[in-house]
Amino acid sequence: MSPKALQSLPFADDRILLNLAAYWSAKRGGERLPRRREIDPLDMPRRLLPHLSLAEATGEGTTIRYRLLGTELVMRAGRDHTGKTSAEILEGAYREYIEGLYATVIGEARPLYAESTRVWPEEGAGRVRRLLLPVTGDDLTGRVAFVLAAQSWSTEPESDAPRQPAMPRQRLLTVEAMEKGVLQATFRGLLESP
Repeated sequence: MSPKALQSLPFADDRILLNLAAYWSAKRGGERLPRRREIDPLDMPRRLLPHLSLAEATGEGTTIRYRLLGTELVMRAGRDHTGKTSAEILEGAYREYIEGLYATVIGEARPLYAESTRVWPEEGAGRVRRLLLPVTGDDLTGRVAFVLAAQSWSTEPESDAPRQPAMPRQRLLTVEAMEKGVLQATFRGLLESP
């Protein structure tokens, strides 16, 4: 497999997202998507846990409920929103953007990579990278009931910070492309063990 196969993954240089992709792929167990009962944070690489979230569809439009939020996500939000819905904690265009990402993963039953620019008072502008992965319920319907996701951040030097946030980018991925990228990352030693 050529290095180009790994480079086709838009997060090929992000160990957090690569490790989540590898975990999700391993938990599929030959199925198209993993089931909720297969997802166990204790099985994941420790470095991944602070960046992790697990959300479920509420059945109320595009609103989601956060069932699990890692410590890094809690710290950046300033409080723990575990158990709360997107309608309770987000608003405006940002709420629409986040709910749209989750709705796409749930509706398409495919992995989604998203990238955007965000400004934090303490750190300035930075890039937020997200990998959202579909997970079915434990029933036999095969419908996406949960979204397993991770986020990573990188800050930009003050001189390079954009005056206006760059437009968000997102890309649906095929399971096959993720599998190839994970395999290449494994060969290159980029993945961590739990």
